[in-house]
Amino acid sequence: MIYGDMLTARAHLFRALGDRIRLEILEHLREESPLTVSQICERLGREQNLISHHLSCLKNCGLVNSEKNGKNVHYSIKSKKILKITDLADEHVRGILEAVLSCAVVKDVKRTKPKTGEDL
Repeated sequence: MIYGDMLTARAHLFRALGDRIRLEILEHLREESPLTVSQICERLGREQNLISHHLSCLKNCGLVNSEKNGKNVHYSIKSKKILKITDLADEHVRGILEAVLSCAVVKDVKRTKPKTGEDL
């Protein structure tokens, strides 16, 4: 794999992690795993179609596993490495929290950028 491909893959990974709901899902899977879509919906207080959409992204990006068990699909974190990434991010953000939360560029991107299939 050439260097540019790695940068693209890294950008996609961070895009997948750049959504609050997906981060919440990962945190719940960290605390208790495996969980069904219904269990995740209950914990997050969100609709099933929204959670299923975000789980699909996490699964397609290789961040979670799914295993069918009867009528239910159970989700779990695929690799503890992703938890190391989120832990390092938390550690880093603690020292620059105000700067991160007030970053006008990130706020503008989130506010003005239309959602497309590529952004999911």
